[in-house]
Amino acid sequence: MKNICLSAFFTIGILMSVSAQNKPAWVDRPSAVYPDRLYVSAVGAGADRQAAERNAVASLTSFFKQSVTSRVSITDSERQVNGGSFSESNLSQSIEASAALDKLIGAEIKETWGDTRNQVWYAAAVMEKNKCAVLYAAELDKTVREAKSLIAMPDGVTFEAVARCKKARELTVNADTYALVLSMLGGQDRRREISALVSDVNIAFEEAKSIPVDVRVKGDSNGRIKAAFANALTAEGFRTGGRNSRFVLEATLSTSPAPKTAYFNTRYTVDAALIDTNTGAELFTFNIADRESHPASQEDADSRVLQGAQRKIAENFPAALQEYLEAN
Repeated sequence: MKNICLSAFFTIGILMSVSAQNKPAWVDRPSAVYPDRLYVSAVGAGADRQAAERNAVASLTSFFKQSVTSRVSITDSERQVNGGSFSESNLSQSIEASAALDKLIGAEIKETWGDTRNQVWYAAAVMEKNKCAVLYAAELDKTVREAKSLIAMPDGVTFEAVARCKKARELTVNADTYALVLSMLGGQDRRREISALVSDVNIAFEEAKSIPVDVRVKGDSNGRIKAAFANALTAEGFRTGGRNSRFVLEATLSTSPAPKTAYFNTRYTVDAALIDTNTGAELFTFNIADRESHPASQEDADSRVLQGAQRKIAENFPAALQEYLEAN
């Protein structure tokens, strides 16, 4: 019995020794196999090979995202000292949530290893710096060209130009991230170039949003519906007013008594359209319909209509405007 136990311990010792000897060096220190001067590497572990590969790529992505987050913090700290615009701060902070890092360009799984004794798989995710720098430079060039084309305004300041500039701002977030990754891969440092692009896009965006919009509402006895639309436009950065404006938001408030229940009821609709007076085209339409009630009188129910319509415009019109802008 003693000999059997000794034999068992001896066998386990051999297996542990073999397992340790077979363990690749990259599992504990990926830079031992993939030197930092040539690669960016990370290791992931999981219950199976697929999980290990996913975790390895996630670890690699996390490395870049942490660097982006650090840069955002530094940028915001510098801005607090040196000053800077609100829009620039928002744009920098949004880099952290950029989708540009959700899929690393050129990342690949180089090796996997299964530790059968511990039932754990390991995978090495690697980015070859020279090769990936070329890929990121090409993606950055493409993004910069697209952003510059979007802020061109061949037809002058229009709502389409606003939508294009909005998309350009989103692209500069990706461009800024690509430039940071490119510099971390040892490629050309183009962050100053992208900072200049961000400035140009912001200027174009503010210019585009300077469009004056004349708000006209029929059936609005005390101007509350007009004020609701004007406030929503102003909150998005547009100017309102001016009878000679190229763009007009025309709206009509319609009301009618509804069958009386325990309360007096009034139905209402608001139909609005944004019109380009140069072409006569309706750029987009907006409609709401509802009912308001009051226990005292029909006149009181009618008065509540204005409050209800004002509230629904405030709740729904900004989203409708954003949907229009994003669709163009």
